[in-house]
Amino acid sequence: MGLRFKEQIYGSCFFVTTSFYEHRRYGDMTGVYETLSDSLIHYLDRYDALLPGYVFMPSHLHLLIMIDGTRLAAFMRDFKKYLAQQSLPRCGIVDSHVWISGYDRQAVVSEHVFRTKLEYIHRNPQRAGLVLSLDGWKWSSASAYTKNNRTPVPVWTDWHF
Repeated sequence: MGLRFKEQIYGSCFFVTTSFYEHRRYGDMTGVYETLSDSLIHYLDRYDALLPGYVFMPSHLHLLIMIDGTRLAAFMRDFKKYLAQQSLPRCGIVDSHVWISGYDRQAVVSEHVFRTKLEYIHRNPQRAGLVLSLDGWKWSSASAYTKNNRTPVPVWTDWHF
């Protein structure tokens, strides 16, 4: 299978965003974030990827992911497909469209961009009015950096530039 974005072949770190179909707030439903966590852990292991940052929001999610760029499309395809067909129906989501088609991705090519995207991820729940403090949202990697706490999805914090 060819790469839609040829420059991915040179990348290994990406800022990825994907949303639920029509920005539906599936995250407000019981069990959805737990299901996202379990599935993400599985696919990170399956694709030998590292996750320096993430956030699950009611209508979308952001990942800062270290992965061979040639495998990013397959990772996202498999992750979203499994959730839509297997995991999320157990949470009561049985819509014919669960995700928007595709995903947005930006290659992270410098430490400055990396830190900017990580900060964006961590501030997202606060900007949305879901919490008062950066590390107050359970479904984010922020507390792994601010309080050195464990998060639902293991976060790779040993990155160096």
